Amino acid sequence: MEEKSTVVLDAPTGDWRTRLTALLDDYRNRPRPKTSRERFETAIAWQSELVDAGLAAPGWPRAVGGMELELEDQLDYYRMTTAAGAPKHPCGLSFIVAPTLIVHGTEEQKERFLDPLLRAQEFWCQGFSEPGAGSDLASLSTRAVRDGDVYRVTGQKIWTTMADKADWIFALVRTGPAGRGTDGITYLLIPMNSPGIEVRPLRDAAGGHHFAEVFFDDVEVPVTNRIGEEGKGWSIMRTSLGHERATAFLADEFRYRATVDKVFRLAAEQGYADDPLVRRELAEMETGVRVIAANSARALDAVLRQEDPGGVASVNRLVKSEFEQHMHRLALRLTGTGAVLGNRSEGVVDKGRWSYGYLMCRAATIGAGTAEIQRNTIAESVLGLPSHRGEGRRAPAVAPGRPLAAPEEDEAALREVVGAAVASYVDTESLLARAGRPADYDIGLWDELVKFGLPGLAAPEPLGGGGAPLRLLCAAIEEAAYNLAPIPLVPTVIALEILLAAGADEAARRVTGGATAAFVAPIGDGGWITDSGLPVFDGGTLTGVVERVAGAPVADVFVVLATDPATGGLLLATVDPTAATLTAQESVDLTATVGMVAFEEAAATVIAEGEAVESALARSRRVAQLAVAADSVGVANRALAMAVDWAGQREQFGQPIGSFQAVSHRCAYMLVGAEGARGQVLAAADRGDDDPDAETASDLATAAALRAAVDAGESCIQVHGGIGFTWEHPAHLLLRRAVANEAWLGRPEVLRDRAVTAVFERLS
Repeated sequence: MEEKSTVVLDAPTGDWRTRLTALLDDYRNRPRPKTSRERFETAIAWQSELVDAGLAAPGWPRAVGGMELELEDQLDYYRMTTAAGAPKHPCGLSFIVAPTLIVHGTEEQKERFLDPLLRAQEFWCQGFSEPGAGSDLASLSTRAVRDGDVYRVTGQKIWTTMADKADWIFALVRTGPAGRGTDGITYLLIPMNSPGIEVRPLRDAAGGHHFAEVFFDDVEVPVTNRIGEEGKGWSIMRTSLGHERATAFLADEFRYRATVDKVFRLAAEQGYADDPLVRRELAEMETGVRVIAANSARALDAVLRQEDPGGVASVNRLVKSEFEQHMHRLALRLTGTGAVLGNRSEGVVDKGRWSYGYLMCRAATIGAGTAEIQRNTIAESVLGLPSHRGEGRRAPAVAPGRPLAAPEEDEAALREVVGAAVASYVDTESLLARAGRPADYDIGLWDELVKFGLPGLAAPEPLGGGGAPLRLLCAAIEEAAYNLAPIPLVPTVIALEILLAAGADEAARRVTGGATAAFVAPIGDGGWITDSGLPVFDGGTLTGVVERVAGAPVADVFVVLATDPATGGLLLATVDPTAATLTAQESVDLTATVGMVAFEEAAATVIAEGEAVESALARSRRVAQLAVAADSVGVANRALAMAVDWAGQREQFGQPIGSFQAVSHRCAYMLVGAEGARGQVLAAADRGDDDPDAETASDLATAAALRAAVDAGESCIQVHGGIGFTWEHPAHLLLRRAVANEAWLGRPEVLRDRAVTAVFERLS
């Protein structure tokens, strides 16, 4: 192996970004290892360099050798190291036991284990699964009997990754009564060179030896190697798993991002960039990596606030495992006939990484609890549905339909206020009665929400707005939709955003003051249509017809997209609705209004022309999409809440239907979709207008939210069965709103395809 260069760094007390940048720049100039053995040795050496430079363990407390960085700084850290291609720690399992040592270990244990663990001088494996206790970990039977200052351990572990290379194993053993139960389980640290330990490697489906059976025959383990109290290992283990799914694998976001980019490049190289079926799969994969990123950040945020990330972590664990399989299945497909070759064959595509990865990722939905068990966990522990084993019900992690990761204080307060206000005005009977009133909305509720700053919550304060971040506006829209508010909030928010982008301050002030508004423009599968079907502006007046305008029947202000026949260019104008002929149309969404708007030489005030129109529409599109998306997130989560409530009440064959896995797993997937959409929408809202990825993030977040709402609406009716199909039940109101949202501002498949084009352009 070639000798690596060295770099002299500032003292560890200096700015971490400066020091890390210097170290990474030096690493980029080093010769790359050529063999797997060289890569392994390089990774070990790199870990010691990081420790010596004070640049290891970004999330650990400083007291135990970490950097104790804030969430955003940790994300930056992983972005930097991933972009540089720096080696990751060669023993990822070490970062499962490390948080347990930090939280529950003695000072002596921390002193003994953490530094060599961080330097990769000692490797760890995890001794949890057993032949009779895989996903059902509480059934473990490996026994430890106290004998003075030692425990005598007898039993077997299986599927133990890296057992043949590990120096230590952190294991759960039963010190209490035999049987299935979490009491009496103890957490031990056991040297792998202890007399009585036998390791038998197992060959996996890909042909490698990544895991093994481990046998314990009266193995002596010092009592000082116990973590926490005897019999309390189950709760201590949750620290390991919680951090495994939240902090230790935070870098997965960036590793997955890099791998997804490789799949896109593979598609281009293999001639599939324009294949519509492949592009659809690529869009699903791109969405998946963004869901993982949003969930990971929210889980880590919970950990940093010293809250249990369990709910978000459980969802992300399932999402990640299925994402990995989808990604490798697609990549293998893109190798064409190369898929017939083994990963070591002559002529194999990309050195066989995709065929090997496809076989290896079969374990993604098996290890650390199968996907089926993960769905059970989500249904029973997160949603609070009845146990499929007849063990009663646990309290849900949060009320179903509510944000799984606790929002910041200002967002939580806003959600509570808006939700309570809408709920006090809305009931199913009044919503159903709207079927005969296509040009009506709840003026009392609208006036109430105007008092709370809507619809101008995110508008500039000098124009009468609240100056709040876009995230808060999305949260407010979500809460209104969750309670099926029959008001033109989203159409008004969209029109207001266009007014702001066009610099029409006077009209904007009117809307922030409480006037309702609608944007009059034709809509196609890709969003606003700008090249045909527009009203014509000639001689200071508008003439033309636009069908299916959201919110038009109840608007106080029209913002109109038109064309100037003299110049052939676009313009934006405001029009008093009384100057137009309005035909209220029957909306499939009984909580909304829609109408046909006809102009016949209607007086109009031009607010933008030419390039200014293009700019205003471009600036407004992201906010408009996220407003519709937030509305759909509210619908999806209300459908989830209703389904879970009914599944816990309704009995069939003498037990709640929520205990049937067919029903509980459907509810679990409703949560995965609804919560994933919420995370994407809020993450997209947090991006600045100048973020080069803002538009793509908005497209994918909107597509995810639209689909989640329709899926949840359909599933809600299915879970309710016959009663969900009746007119008097509100389930169809949710589905109606979801279906309407899906057509208001661009179809999900078009938004996803547009995002795929953007990714290809970025990579080119």
